[in-house]
Amino acid sequence: MPEPASIRLDEAVDLAHAWLQQAADAQGIRALFIKGPALHRQGLRSARVSGDVDVLVEPARFHDFCAHLGDVGWRQRDSMLLSELTTLHSKTYLRDGWPCDIDVHSHYPGFLGDPAEAFEALWARRTTLDFAHQSCLVPDRVAGVLILALHSLRGTVMQERHAAELKELLAVELTELERVQLADLAAATGSAETLRTVLPRLGVDLPASADQAPHGLREWRERVDAGSVGAYQWFVALRRSHGRAKLRVLWRAIWPTDHDLLIARPEIPDAFWPKVRGRIARWPRGLRSLPRAVRAIWHNRG
Repeated sequence: MPEPASIRLDEAVDLAHAWLQQAADAQGIRALFIKGPALHRQGLRSARVSGDVDVLVEPARFHDFCAHLGDVGWRQRDSMLLSELTTLHSKTYLRDGWPCDIDVHSHYPGFLGDPAEAFEALWARRTTLDFAHQSCLVPDRVAGVLILALHSLRGTVMQERHAAELKELLAVELTELERVQLADLAAATGSAETLRTVLPRLGVDLPASADQAPHGLREWRERVDAGSVGAYQWFVALRRSHGRAKLRVLWRAIWPTDHDLLIARPEIPDAFWPKVRGRIARWPRGLRSLPRAVRAIWHNRG
């Protein structure tokens, strides 16, 4: 990989795509580049410079791919207790001086089917786009619609950009064949229910909801309604903890460790009183997000 000196962010994103594709090929690992510049090239989103490169790796080789990144000089981003308990689908890697991150995904949130089967369905629809003169594998336009819709839904409540992207996506013109393919791919990836509020607005006919909701649908709907941030994430962490570990989660929500606090708020000086003030400053923000989190959980109970 070239040295990072004087490389612009957009150049770094293209070069990282090219290098990662070569690395995956050399390791015999199947990988697809998701989101990012491909969405603009496929006419699904306005052009913008990404701050990272997202790559979806076949689940069985996820750890092999991550280990290879570590072997060649990338390091995993430090994580907080909350992210360790709630972000199970991806790992983020950094390189000193390199302008963009790499997010490696073992599966993608909102695809509720078996991760291996969902990957195979996306892999079957792969196509190529050139980045830095290297042919890279990406999901095709139909798969890109699903991925962008899921990505936008998760952040629409809290981020105007995600709401704008979803609005833009809903204005995309699709052919009748693409609509049929979207319905089939949604069924194959387990995203028909997670996207039931979106796909019909794109003219996609979905079958009636099954009597039994797929595993993970309740939590997905909670995340969408709560905005995936603030107090709701702590509820998820509590749900995934057992016994005495729940007490640890509750205490960390109130009084995070120095390590967790400084990751979340790197602008806070590493000194006693600034860290105390930083912890206390979290409380009003958490309390403001609490009603939305409780409403999301209550609304999707059952």
